[in-house]
Amino acid sequence: MKSKFVIAATLCLMFSAHYAQAQAPWNELNRTLEEADKAYKSKDFKHAEELYAKAVSLAKSAGAHDARVGSALNGLAATFEAEGNKPEALNMYKQALVSKEAAVGRVDPALLPILDNMGSCYRSSGDTENALATYNRALKIRESADKGETGDLAKNLNSIAAIYRETAKYKEAEPVLLRVVAVIEKLSGPDNPSVAVALNNLAVVYREQNKTKEAEGLYDRALKIREKAFGAESQETAASLSNLARVYREEGRFEEAEPLLKRVLEIVQKVEPDSPSVVTALNNLAVVYKEEAKYADAELAYKKAAALEEKLKGADSYTLAPILTNLALVLNIEAKDTEAEPVMKRVIEITEKSLGPDDPNLAIALSNLAELYRQQGKFADAETLMKRTLAIRTKALGADNPEVAANHSDLALLYREQGKLTDAEPSFKDAITIQEKYEKQHPGELANSLNNLAKLYRDEGKLPESEALYKRSLALREQTYGANDSRVAASLRNYAILLRKMGKEADADKMDARAEAIEAKPESKADIN
Repeated sequence: MKSKFVIAATLCLMFSAHYAQAQAPWNELNRTLEEADKAYKSKDFKHAEELYAKAVSLAKSAGAHDARVGSALNGLAATFEAEGNKPEALNMYKQALVSKEAAVGRVDPALLPILDNMGSCYRSSGDTENALATYNRALKIRESADKGETGDLAKNLNSIAAIYRETAKYKEAEPVLLRVVAVIEKLSGPDNPSVAVALNNLAVVYREQNKTKEAEGLYDRALKIREKAFGAESQETAASLSNLARVYREEGRFEEAEPLLKRVLEIVQKVEPDSPSVVTALNNLAVVYKEEAKYADAELAYKKAAALEEKLKGADSYTLAPILTNLALVLNIEAKDTEAEPVMKRVIEITEKSLGPDDPNLAIALSNLAELYRQQGKFADAETLMKRTLAIRTKALGADNPEVAANHSDLALLYREQGKLTDAEPSFKDAITIQEKYEKQHPGELANSLNNLAKLYRDEGKLPESEALYKRSLALREQTYGANDSRVAASLRNYAILLRKMGKEADADKMDARAEAIEAKPESKADIN
């Protein structure tokens, strides 16, 4: 009996020794993975890469289909992605997925970390199609696991919705984001700040679909949540106030937007008076002042924004250019041309220095100064700038671009204003030739150019040519804007002038009568052009 006991004990000891030997590689693998994770979290990516590569080797030597091979490859892929090597990262994620699938199957939740990472990598690489497919596969696995509403589920749904937003598929994004809101409300309660974030995302999708009323309701609810959670003077509250004010601006409710934006400015100035947030708040407030025709207030706000931006970024920073442009346009409206001109020249100087002499943004700055010169009657200066603008846009955008057509049209109008009708005609024709290629996308612009050339022919006495263009312009405007639009009335008035010149009084009277009926409507106000 005693000898049997000794034999049994010996066998047990032998088994323990073999077990310890078998466990050694796994212990080393686990230690290596832990060290790799620490290196990754501390952003020591080179060391993390070495450790994850070692872990892959250890895992493969222990068994090619062990699930830890996939985990190690996933870590290595994430490291490559963090280092900016996305092609290699995607290659590693694919290997990780294949390895993990071999170990656990195609629908196991253990695949989710790899799928989440792979989807993110596809998305940041611009491959939205594969990103969406990967995120949808992850979603199906999560739903099949039936773990209820989880934070990971909300994150997965958010990723899908983000791709829909990035690809302008707002109708598809809407139900996904509605589900995100429902999940987060169930997890955290209706007044949790994370609900406000979800509401904001959904509101953006509503705004993009012109559902401003729905967006307004969501922004208002998000504002109340943040005021309760963070306080009335928090930066989070300021962000929600800005969002709500933006909807009011888009709806033309400037008087309601103004007090919200004033409150935003007060909040951000208290938090940090010399910060980019203050510049943004001043800019937004200035936009509303301008829309309300409070030009003195807009001017002051833009000047404060420009001064602070210059203090923060320097006198030659390109971020100054849009602020100064808006300031110059307000000064122009106020008829402060002597102040507007040097501001516009400074915008040109900053833009050319920052972006170079051939950048399309420089063309915008030149065009603004050209218009100022035109208003001042400095036609030669305006013409020089317009020609330079045309050359820049033609080189940068191509000769058939709609913006190039607009330049031809502006130059033609300048020639006509100076009485240079022979110079104006080819420029109008150049504009029309380009705009005819984009008739379906921009019919109104073609109608304007046809109307302008028709007027030129009328002034030159080319009456049949003028009539053909007026008819075409009128038909386009009716088709584009409807039969009772003010722009249709303007075409009718212009056509009537021509008909009288042709001795067709009865036809002219009919045109005027129809125009008068349109103009009598309160929403219609026609100008002859």
